[in-house]
Amino acid sequence: MTTPLLTTKLYIPPVRPDPSTLRRGSGQAGLRTRLVSRPRLIERLNAGMAGKLTLISAPAGFGKTTLLSQWVAGCGRPVAWVSLDKGDNDPMRFWAYFIAALQTVHTDVGTAVVAALQSPGVAGATTPPPIEPLLTGLINEIAEILDPLSLVLDDFHVITEQQVHDALTFALDNLPSQMHLILSSRADPPWPLARLRARREITELRAEDLRFTSQEAATFLNEVMKLDLSPEDVATLEERTEGWIVGLQMAALSMRGHKDVSGFIKAFSGTHRFILDYLVEEVLDRQFSDTQEFLLETSILERMTAPLCNAVTNRDDSQAILAQLEQANVFLIPLDDERRWYRYHHLFAALLRSRLEQTWPDQAPVLHCRASEWCEQKRLIAEAVGHAFAAGDVERVARLVEGNALAMMDHGQLSTLAGWLDALPDEVVRSRPWLCVAYAWALAYAGQLDAAAPLLQDAEKASQELYAQEGDLDEESKVERRRIAGYVANIRSYALYVRGDLSRATQLARQATEYLPESELRARGLTMGLLGVLSRWSGDLAAAARASSEAVDICLAAGDSYLAVHIVCDLAVLDIQRGQLHKAVATCRDALQIAEAYAQRGGRRLPVTGHAYTLLNAVLLEWNDLEAALRYAREGITLCKLCGQADVLTTGYHGLAKALQAIGDADGALTAILEARQFASGISSWYAARAAAWETRLRLVQGDVPAATRWAHETGLSVDDEVKFQVEYEYRTLARVLIAQERLEEASGLLTRLLRVEEGAGAIGSAIEILVLQALLLDAQGKVGQPLNAMGRALSLAQREGYVRIFIHEGAPMGKLLREAIAQGIAVDYVSKLLAALENEMKDERRMTELVEPLSGRELEVLRFLTTHLSSTEIAEELFISVNTVRSHIKSIYGKLNVHSRKDAIQRTQELELL
Repeated sequence: MTTPLLTTKLYIPPVRPDPSTLRRGSGQAGLRTRLVSRPRLIERLNAGMAGKLTLISAPAGFGKTTLLSQWVAGCGRPVAWVSLDKGDNDPMRFWAYFIAALQTVHTDVGTAVVAALQSPGVAGATTPPPIEPLLTGLINEIAEILDPLSLVLDDFHVITEQQVHDALTFALDNLPSQMHLILSSRADPPWPLARLRARREITELRAEDLRFTSQEAATFLNEVMKLDLSPEDVATLEERTEGWIVGLQMAALSMRGHKDVSGFIKAFSGTHRFILDYLVEEVLDRQFSDTQEFLLETSILERMTAPLCNAVTNRDDSQAILAQLEQANVFLIPLDDERRWYRYHHLFAALLRSRLEQTWPDQAPVLHCRASEWCEQKRLIAEAVGHAFAAGDVERVARLVEGNALAMMDHGQLSTLAGWLDALPDEVVRSRPWLCVAYAWALAYAGQLDAAAPLLQDAEKASQELYAQEGDLDEESKVERRRIAGYVANIRSYALYVRGDLSRATQLARQATEYLPESELRARGLTMGLLGVLSRWSGDLAAAARASSEAVDICLAAGDSYLAVHIVCDLAVLDIQRGQLHKAVATCRDALQIAEAYAQRGGRRLPVTGHAYTLLNAVLLEWNDLEAALRYAREGITLCKLCGQADVLTTGYHGLAKALQAIGDADGALTAILEARQFASGISSWYAARAAAWETRLRLVQGDVPAATRWAHETGLSVDDEVKFQVEYEYRTLARVLIAQERLEEASGLLTRLLRVEEGAGAIGSAIEILVLQALLLDAQGKVGQPLNAMGRALSLAQREGYVRIFIHEGAPMGKLLREAIAQGIAVDYVSKLLAALENEMKDERRMTELVEPLSGRELEVLRFLTTHLSSTEIAEELFISVNTVRSHIKSIYGKLNVHSRKDAIQRTQELELL
């Protein structure tokens, strides 16, 4: 279920025509506009286009939106527009409208971003995923647009969500020169405005700029409102209102029909709020009673259209009244060119609601209920729920949420769903089994496993009580109870799996398959996929392959492309564990093809494909294609962040760390592995322990044996432990620590036991690593002949699949063994390629030692671009970083190469063969 966007939010409020010039059948041609010309402000807006941001910040009623409408009408450049409301604090909704506005000018821009945000994969987290990774692609798309483009975010003060502010700040920092952002707001945004001022990148219009001058006030009152006031009366009114445009407008409306206008103006005083309350009463009192009733009853609506107004007011002439109100300028703002959707001025609406509460204190809930019913019929579920909340109709809210919860979970709207469930009373949620199930899933995906557990108990209790009320259960009720029980078992199984309790998790997953009806395909596919993962972690790779394959078939039959892609990626993990690298690549391509077919059928790009990219990174890294591995690692992380897959993100950052270390970026590798540990710590202690082992291996590669020793001591692992497949990686890491500590006999015994575990499971990839370590260990012990026996077995298993880094990663000691293997005629062609790759890597390391200080991985990337014709700005675009960051890297590169120009840097690079 994709939440529909209100296209009316994207309409640019039109310049209002003067009704007195409108002749029947004449159309819009030749109309005068009912606006005061403000060339001084228009000029400042035009001049501001040279910077990044225009901020129009002033209290309500200072004509911000009107000024922008007037500027758009004559600016001569493409302008996109979003009229914001409080609901846009949901980051997914905000960015959906942001992109939709841009697409009113350039239809294809941001398509991938919207696709990713609305994909089912985003349902993996209750909090929205980070938007910054996708903004990089969006900014690059905008940079390719040749024409200038402006985007107006109107009523920006309603945005209070810090995630939205942070992402917009990121976007603004990297905005291409052809795009300009305009904010219209009642308050300054929490952005680094001082920095923008210092850089002269911002144009600001504030209340003192927007308020009418004496001349503008005279023009407004006499020419627009046609009051024919004396200069003295204009000056008095302008002084009393301090140029406040809405105050002037309300005063003008109130003065119509007054015989003693001068007396009215002289008596006109008070604060803005007092004036507004007084004048609204004056305006309302001058309307027909029927119109007053309409205004009060429709004041509950954020936006209105005639059918909705008819439903709320129980009348059939709303279209005529709306047209009348617009013509009379009674604070009604059209939202589209067809005059179908409107809204009241925000202050006017607030005061109408206050008057409604005073006049008919019991009427608002009734009106909200009618609005909720209409929105439900139109499938505007979010609006229907909002009105139900406003009506205080908890039962209606519960029914609406319950009826749409599962669909929302499947389509990436867990953030909105969780907000509704948070707002409902606990007793209401706990009394409805499907609300409990939905809430528990949301919490479990977010890693809040302890909070999810009681909700599952509530779901079971509510299910029993609900259907027990019917006496003897009919068949339909029995099926529903078992269906609920199946979902509960699924969630509990997932929670136990995340905690590493594989045995109990497997038991519950099997129970779920017994409970779930055959028709519940998606849930059954999820369960079989979970059984596949559980079997894999338990070391039964054959059973894992069978379960995962069956799960893929079920998901495809259910039309669930998201889950199908995810489980196909699980099959690729199995391929890698079995040492079948070429098959793993083919399996990843299958996953990507499923996602592509989904997109071609009109779906969205699936961020779950990030899982496939992280696996392709692993294979390409093993094949020593470092550039491609690095590219896939970063792409995978970007997509997985959108998908909210913390477990895949941990492996993604692990792969990135290994790739960065391989190209010599030790600091970047350490940063990436710490990111992996951070994500893992949010999952469970089991995941955290595995990530700690990843970091330990990286520390060993970087020569930090003391840190690795501390890890071994803190884990409490022992060479005498029974090694389970679930934690075999940690014990392989322990073996490496023992070798680094020169505790060779202990390491030898552990490796022998580990090899039996890996070969018993068919985990050939891990078996190759153990054989390599055994060969190195035996050589260090001076065993004659034995190292080559282990080396020969490793080469035999690795040759067909083209393993490279598993050997050359070991450095100089491996070079000795490879040369001995060639001397003995062992896999000569393959070993020669490995030896050449190892020597190249060691030569690169030697070259780096000739520098004042080694270049980091990012500096090497910048250096590659320095040898091209690209400018600093173009290099920044290629690397998705700021120009200032590129310049900082270039300065560092010059220092390390001991040069002072780009030409000299290229020459020094060639001398040292750095690239």
